[in-house]
Amino acid sequence: MRFLWCILLLSACSGSMTEYRAIPLSDSIPDDAIAESMIFPYRDSLELSMNTVLVVNDKTLTRGIPESTLGNLIADLLLERALIEMPDSVRPLICLINIGGLRVDLPEGEITVGKVFELMPFENEIDVIKLSPEKVEEMMKYLNDVGGQPISGVKLSGKLNASGKALNGSFENGEAILDEDFVYVVTSDYLAEGGDKMDFFRNPLERIRTGIKIRDAIIDDFRILGLAEKPLHSELDGRISVVRF
Repeated sequence: MRFLWCILLLSACSGSMTEYRAIPLSDSIPDDAIAESMIFPYRDSLELSMNTVLVVNDKTLTRGIPESTLGNLIADLLLERALIEMPDSVRPLICLINIGGLRVDLPEGEITVGKVFELMPFENEIDVIKLSPEKVEEMMKYLNDVGGQPISGVKLSGKLNASGKALNGSFENGEAILDEDFVYVVTSDYLAEGGDKMDFFRNPLERIRTGIKIRDAIIDDFRILGLAEKPLHSELDGRISVVRF
């Protein structure tokens, strides 16, 4: 059932008080002729754009932790996009986002532009953060504490316990993450500000703002796959393997 909310502003006749009241929107509310006339010129083009099919998904992709098919897919494509956009002097090795930022699962079948807007309704942009080894260690401790988040470029494993033992981490080539002098990490501008308690992103060695919306990067990737007649596909690959005891 459609269940959107708007705020109705009521000004008291005396002018001394303003009252706000939430009204549920449903089909029971009659159309407003003036509003309808304003929306009409844009409705067809908007619906056409939102209904445009980008790619075909070969199976339902879901959200979850410590890893998920949807989280792996989005983290991988954002890391790949950042590698394309960055100069050779900046080579991001990790992408970390938050599962809460992915709002819906992607169903099997045709994926439209509108479905990507449902998946990523926010205007968040891609940032690249240069972290010291100490900050990377904080990041791994955070992932340990929250039980995982969508991540790409590394393999993390360990046994989680009440003492907060940090996960062991290595890049896909087997080299230890903490052996690096610094690491460039791809994330969102929201998380770069410390959103979702990712405080390790605050006060980095360097912060690069790409100005590229995450939603646009997803749409671009899906469109390229679709034009190549390749299906959307993602698997769990054990990139975060933890045992709680």
